[in-house]
Amino acid sequence: MFELLLQMIKGVAFGTLTGLTPGLHVNSLSRLSFPTPTLFVMGLVHTFLDSIPSALFGVPDSDDTVPSLLPSHRIVLQGRFGELVRLSVTASTIALILAVLVYPIYSLVAPLYRFEVGLTFIVFLSLFLILSQKNKIGALLIFLLSGFLGYCAFNIPIRDPFYPLFTGLFALPLLIESYLNPPKEVRVEDSKLSVGILRVLKFSALGTFFGSLASLLPTLTAGQASLLGSKLTKDDLDYLTIIYSTNTAAYAFSLANLALTGKTRNGVMVAIGEVSTSELLYLYLLGISAALLVMVFAPRIAILLGKVAFRFYRKAIMAIILFLFALGYLYNGLPGVSLMLSAMLLGFLAPRWRVFRVTYMGVLMLPVLVESVI
Repeated sequence: MFELLLQMIKGVAFGTLTGLTPGLHVNSLSRLSFPTPTLFVMGLVHTFLDSIPSALFGVPDSDDTVPSLLPSHRIVLQGRFGELVRLSVTASTIALILAVLVYPIYSLVAPLYRFEVGLTFIVFLSLFLILSQKNKIGALLIFLLSGFLGYCAFNIPIRDPFYPLFTGLFALPLLIESYLNPPKEVRVEDSKLSVGILRVLKFSALGTFFGSLASLLPTLTAGQASLLGSKLTKDDLDYLTIIYSTNTAAYAFSLANLALTGKTRNGVMVAIGEVSTSELLYLYLLGISAALLVMVFAPRIAILLGKVAFRFYRKAIMAIILFLFALGYLYNGLPGVSLMLSAMLLGFLAPRWRVFRVTYMGVLMLPVLVESVI
């Protein structure tokens, strides 16, 4: 019992480290030889906290947090950072509990998945992404250019193409823009949720559904799935609730999918390798315990981080940029840095063409469509 508790605490500690460190994804630590409980809790806690650096600096650790960048920035600039953190941990906790409750239904659906279903969904999502924007020509060009970049990246000999792609497309352009035009004054203080718990529960349930889809379809990420919620909400908090809960639910369901079908949907599940359905209950209970712990300490740590960040804003951003390039070199050497720079140049185009940044998700979708045809 004590050993299991120690593994949970280690998972919370490392998940907090990756969640709060800009650009550091949990997959980077999943290669370490941790036991299954530590790996699962680490990845779970990461999904609770990865919204914090993206809200402060616009640095996504993966595509899962990409859709939340602009809405979360608006809320931070309104002096409601504390509320944003509480929304993230609350929505994620609800999503985890709902994922556990609907597991019996999920266990019936997961074994029925076929690749053709995922391919059809990617075609639908691609059309939806392009046709739902005002500048459809610009959106198509951004989708094709990012897709071409992704196809090239996946066919060159580098260890981790995802890091330079997402860092270049999303993080670096936002960081540079923030450095050149820093906010004059931002209040960072704790605050309670301005929305009722029933409203959070409603949109967390919707996010949990999208998360279940993301865990089933290998070509669909949590970030892409949450895009569908953008057409179902008009309020930033509701939209962010969907995003945060989708991210956590997709991770929670990926463990169930691993146990039911043996399929891995993220780097942590690859590291876990194998888990039985009989182990799911205690792992989920361990995850819920960790979630309750995070709900207590996360707001305090986030507020402290926010105050330090905005006190030394430009210096912090420059340090992050250097850190991201250092990681890029560490992961993939000079080819990875070159790919990151190419992606960064492309990353400046979307806002200038008045195209949603999320259209860059073509970097994943188009290569899948091309490979399926070839």
